[in-house]
Amino acid sequence: MLTADLVRASVKKGVVVPRYVDAGDERLQAEAEALMEAFRAHVGQPIGALEEAIADLIGDSTDYLRQRGLAKLLMDRARVETVAPRPPSEVRAVVFRHAGALWPVGPPGVAGLHDRGAALAAAAAELGLTVQAVEDALYADLKAEQRLVEVDLPPARTLLERYNLALAQAVLLRARQAVVTLEGADPKRVRQLFRIIKFHRLMHRAERTEGGVRLTLDGPLSLFRQTQRYGLQMALVLPSLAHAERWRLEAEVAWGDQKREASFVVSSEDGLASEAPDLGTWESDEEKHLRATFGALDTLWQLRRGTRIVDLKGRGVLVPDYTLHHRDGRVALLEIVWFWRLQGFKDKLALVRKHGPGNLIVAVATRMNVDERDTTLDEPAVYPFKGVIQPKKLIALAEEVGRKD
Repeated sequence: MLTADLVRASVKKGVVVPRYVDAGDERLQAEAEALMEAFRAHVGQPIGALEEAIADLIGDSTDYLRQRGLAKLLMDRARVETVAPRPPSEVRAVVFRHAGALWPVGPPGVAGLHDRGAALAAAAAELGLTVQAVEDALYADLKAEQRLVEVDLPPARTLLERYNLALAQAVLLRARQAVVTLEGADPKRVRQLFRIIKFHRLMHRAERTEGGVRLTLDGPLSLFRQTQRYGLQMALVLPSLAHAERWRLEAEVAWGDQKREASFVVSSEDGLASEAPDLGTWESDEEKHLRATFGALDTLWQLRRGTRIVDLKGRGVLVPDYTLHHRDGRVALLEIVWFWRLQGFKDKLALVRKHGPGNLIVAVATRMNVDERDTTLDEPAVYPFKGVIQPKKLIALAEEVGRKD
């Protein structure tokens, strides 16, 4: 993701407009290739040498922000390590001890100073290394001396596409809230997005629209004014959203040093492409355990991922995590509420009970600071769990509330 100093955007009539690049532009692709060649040529070399090569490549170009941004994205794909035969801190301790015994030390041939090489040679003998190895390891953990071990170099067009996505993500870091509209989305895509939002622990509310679904995501500055961590989580949703066919995101942002109010709009019409694998859903460890233990039971019920969009009489939507299917045609819906979502879901529970399906089971995580004496947890078909979800408990509830479609 791009840092604030690398964001290329302007504000026009209160709207933040990122300066996207044309990923098909051959000149820009050649520029990207040149940067990637610098990375390729410096594999195994110190990062400081790579940074100097990038600076020479960019020179006094008027497009230095874009080129620096591309270099930042390539660095994000690089693996950098401290390469030394012994931990540099250990080497320094030994060298400094021997230097202290010979003090004062300096370059050879300087009157009144002991030869610096004598301290290095004594340290090398103690460490079982060559003098050159000691010299190389002495400050190998400094950023400029760390080595570029490997780098994942994408095609030039892919790098430029990633740049555009990173620009949009950098703007979202400053969002107070965002509204996402999905048009004509199938339930599986909505389910995927809901689960990714849950994975990133974003507070959200949803409602049906005439042509799809609208999601409102509360932003970092609405509750957490001292941190951009929540904004980062919001920005991380964008690569998955870009997989949808027709979508639009409208955000309120605090822009610039003065944090002035502005708006930001990005949609499928901007042509953002995502490298993120379109794998479908995130699955928690608790859910993995549930699926494994449920599958091992001898039961007439089957557990399947939820793909239904449940309309709450025009007052919101619910996309349950799972559905339980009985061989006789009965179905029960399962929504899992994690502790970070509990307060928001409690506010919604009355709506679900009034306008939601009668065959809904709500499994509520009761760990951390959730009050288990909360009467909300005593409602019918609400299953409070701690640690793991028990399949037999779910089956018992499904027998109570399950009904045929």
